[in-house]
Amino acid sequence: MAWITLRQFAWTERPGYVDPYPEVDGIHRVAADRLLPIDLSYAISVNALAVPASGPVRYETRQHELRLVLCYLDGNPLRLRDEPFRASAAHIRRFVSESIGLGMLTATVQAAYQWQDPAAHIDALPTALAGQVSATKNRPDLLFDRPGLTLAGEARGRSEAPPTRVTAQQRDRLNSLLPWSHHHGTHPLAMSWAYATGLGMTVDLFTRSGRLPGMLGPIGQPLPSPMPTQTDLFDQDQLDAPARQPEPPPVTPARRGGTRDLDRSSARELTLRISQRVGDIADQLYATAPDPDIRVGGQRMRGTWAALDLLGTSTGSFLLGVLEGPISTEINARLRPSSQFEDDGVSAHVSGRLVIAITKEHGQPWYLVAD
Repeated sequence: MAWITLRQFAWTERPGYVDPYPEVDGIHRVAADRLLPIDLSYAISVNALAVPASGPVRYETRQHELRLVLCYLDGNPLRLRDEPFRASAAHIRRFVSESIGLGMLTATVQAAYQWQDPAAHIDALPTALAGQVSATKNRPDLLFDRPGLTLAGEARGRSEAPPTRVTAQQRDRLNSLLPWSHHHGTHPLAMSWAYATGLGMTVDLFTRSGRLPGMLGPIGQPLPSPMPTQTDLFDQDQLDAPARQPEPPPVTPARRGGTRDLDRSSARELTLRISQRVGDIADQLYATAPDPDIRVGGQRMRGTWAALDLLGTSTGSFLLGVLEGPISTEINARLRPSSQFEDDGVSAHVSGRLVIAITKEHGQPWYLVAD
């Protein structure tokens, strides 16, 4: 397990000026800074699916790109390897930052539900796999699928210190997503901004009621925080904007123009299209992966361990495995550490047909995952 700093926010809404959709009225801190244990394998697994909506997928390409992201991360608490990162080309830094953002949202949501239920498991599905939409249309980056809940998620990653207050960029991004949420019946939505530095990883999590659906309160271990918080917002299932006098519309109401356009596909429609593409990706990865003659959960698995570090002496090993077919969810309980607070140097889980494992051990430690 690795630790991140989690900052939790809730937003209120007001009627929009330029269309029937609401916009953000206020954003409030609802809890002091908290330490949250996350499983790095979840952060990597969603990036394994970050491929084009169509076209070929090859195992060695996926493996190398995931290793590239991992080699810039280090330690506990989780942090950026700042010196080699700053020495890298700008397009590499952007790729790594975006991958960290996508991964931290996934790992944070998973950790939040495991905080209450250690057996909880959520599948993260990148909406880009549902096909491209017009550049002016908005939809969330991810759909989190678990029994009784489909949560939409938006992720951003930055390689800089976290801001001391909510930024205009964060507010604007929420405003661009609210139309999609409300068009689909106020669909549950969460947004995260991950800030990675050489000192640690801070994730700002934004939700309507200050907590994810089904959460009973703050998650993680509290840290001292100088910022005022509004913990009462955790107890509200519906957040209403404070009463205020009507305001005149802005002089230039067209400021958002097409930015409030949206993908009108429902979460269910997106999930069905994404699931088909995920199956194709798994088939192509399996067909192009090396065969070590290993079984996991009774299924043949292809793939190989690789050194974790591309920048120097390896600090461990990384496995991207692909199963021939799906396996029982009980296998996850065997792969994960017995306690979410236990740091035994292993992070592993099964996501669909993908097996992700990260360990401090070197070589080919198949005993960690194989039958």
